[in-house]
Amino acid sequence: MDIKYFEKLVNKSLETGAGFSEVFYENKYTNNYLFLSSKIDKTTPNFISGIGIRLSRDSKTVYGSTNKLDDTSINNLIDDLSSVYKSNRIIDYINLFEEKIDNKYKPVIELEDFDIGKKKELFKRIDNYARNKDKNVSQVQIKLFEENQDVIIANSTGKYIKDNRVRIRLDLYIFVSVDGKMEASYSRFATMGGYEFLDKINFEEEIDKLIKETNDKIIAVPCPGGEMPVVIAAGFGGVIFHEACVHSLEAATTAKNSGPFANMIGSMVASNKVTLIDDGTLNSEWGSVNIDDEGNKTKKNILIENGILKSYLIDELNSKIMNMDITGSGRRENYTYAPTARMNNTYLAPGTDTKEDMIKSIKYGLYAHKMGGGSVNQNTSDFNFAVTSAYMIRDGKIAESVSDVCLIGNGSEIIKNVEMVGSDLLHDPGYCGADSGYVPVNVGQPTIKVSKILVGGKDDK
Repeated sequence: MDIKYFEKLVNKSLETGAGFSEVFYENKYTNNYLFLSSKIDKTTPNFISGIGIRLSRDSKTVYGSTNKLDDTSINNLIDDLSSVYKSNRIIDYINLFEEKIDNKYKPVIELEDFDIGKKKELFKRIDNYARNKDKNVSQVQIKLFEENQDVIIANSTGKYIKDNRVRIRLDLYIFVSVDGKMEASYSRFATMGGYEFLDKINFEEEIDKLIKETNDKIIAVPCPGGEMPVVIAAGFGGVIFHEACVHSLEAATTAKNSGPFANMIGSMVASNKVTLIDDGTLNSEWGSVNIDDEGNKTKKNILIENGILKSYLIDELNSKIMNMDITGSGRRENYTYAPTARMNNTYLAPGTDTKEDMIKSIKYGLYAHKMGGGSVNQNTSDFNFAVTSAYMIRDGKIAESVSDVCLIGNGSEIIKNVEMVGSDLLHDPGYCGADSGYVPVNVGQPTIKVSKILVGGKDDK
């Protein structure tokens, strides 16, 4: 498949009246490794390859895909899609021109260089350290995921561009059992790049933290409920902004003039402590990529600056509807999905406050040490998030560990109540699911203090 082949596909798909044509080719290898009970329990290699074709004219957009890459199957797909327009060609013959990119994330240590022997050595080192550190460690589980994806994107603007993407993620779970009660804690590490990222991780230090966190969960008491000030720790705490705020800034919502932030550019929508950024260019981060899945270069997008709404996340087709610039945010899980505007690495910019001062400023409140999953209504930004590790704050000090904790509120309101922002910005990897499938993203923030959030827990007795 060379540039001339893709040129032929783009032009064939325009023959019956489409105003825009895009061809997305993908060839991807993935493998999942599970280490459990001190051994590699299973590996799950997978290979996928296919083509997705998107056509659009005015408000009518169609998408289809196939994993059969012979000429007949691809031409039949194009015929099926293009037949919906039933008119004469409206665009002259398109010549494609290759756009070269500099792969900023090319691995130093390639996937094949970190073979199964090196993986076993890493897993056993982690397992041995954890079990020797605390006799109550009952299980160590490690999940390792690796991916190598090649894409080619061609469209009727004349674009033809290739990219290679290598991603790795390691999830580490520590289980502790005491007197018949078992709890677990986890850490995640991930990169857009090669196995050199492991050199930046101090696994012994991370395991020490997880063992302490898990032992604290063992002795946790039920959390009292009610509205109170909350300090949210750096890192995955940023999931609140991701889910309850920035999803409402994606074009899939704002192009329909729906959601709490529609038609609000230039308005004060948050505390002046809040600067929210989505950046697909951060060095080697899990959500970074050279180009998005529409072939546009990713960039740093300032969404909210000092409380003022500055921008939305906008893909190719919605840029025309909204009459706004593309932000390099068109993403999809794989070739079976049409792209739409999605987040990459979304984070709250650091401030100048300290965690210590935040804790000292609270007589009675909650320290949310680690956030879990939750649910969000993207039209209203109402949310409910679990907190997997939490402590009460009493008289300006972190007190007892508490369980059964959730945070309940509204995203457009919580960003108005951010009172203090620390300088300790951390990013955490995850996956985000939406109309174009699951894509790798980072969420991040420094430690913050929110003046009031409804904490779901047990009533005080």
